[in-house]
Amino acid sequence: MSCSRRLCLASLLLGSFSSTLWAAQSRSGELRVVGSADPPFRIFGPGGPTGLYFDLLNEAARRLGWSLRYTEVPSARALKMMEQGEADLMLGPLRTPERERFLSYSRTVLPAEDKAFYTRAGAAPLRRLDDLQGLSIGVHRGKRYGAAFDADARLRRLELNDYRAALEMVSRGRLDVAVLPERQGDLLVRSLGLTLIKQPLRLPGETPYVVWARSSPWLTRQAELEQAFQAMQDDGSWRRISHNY
Repeated sequence: MSCSRRLCLASLLLGSFSSTLWAAQSRSGELRVVGSADPPFRIFGPGGPTGLYFDLLNEAARRLGWSLRYTEVPSARALKMMEQGEADLMLGPLRTPERERFLSYSRTVLPAEDKAFYTRAGAAPLRRLDDLQGLSIGVHRGKRYGAAFDADARLRRLELNDYRAALEMVSRGRLDVAVLPERQGDLLVRSLGLTLIKQPLRLPGETPYVVWARSSPWLTRQAELEQAFQAMQDDGSWRRISHNY
């Protein structure tokens, strides 16, 4: 065997060994969880990550003996980290063919949430998508709201990095309307002390998922997490945690 071939083989073996070692270390180390702060679903606070989704995951991880490392980033950045192998797990993404290239969708689904529309008091009633024509609409960058809304080219959408900014812009008259998951919108309006109203129009909630990065060495343990979540549903823990929100 020539020297160059021996070097090539050695390089391949070293690369394979390094990959295997990294996978083993990741499996025995921390599960990297990423996502945006979206109360009451995902909350990054001084007491640690909490909220509906994170409380469910924290309980499942406790049962499995897993260590979690949470990183708060905007949704678009979180998805990019999953695609590039910089993170292992997300909670809440919707299912799309494009995302299935780099995400493995768990059998575990999270509670769906209708999308609600918030305007200033005195605004014209919104009951149909057609009523949104001509209005400036605040949406969250990187998030989906349903096929009918997302594909409607007549709508004037302004993408923002967080829902708080969208609601505050509506309150100041810089936007006509903001669309948010209903529980999240209600919580933000109350906590910010805004005098906004919730319109009759709703967008039916799509199913949010627990998803794994296809490049994650933790992917082989997806079934373990699914079983832990199922056990929580069977013993009532899932329901008790959900009722807190």
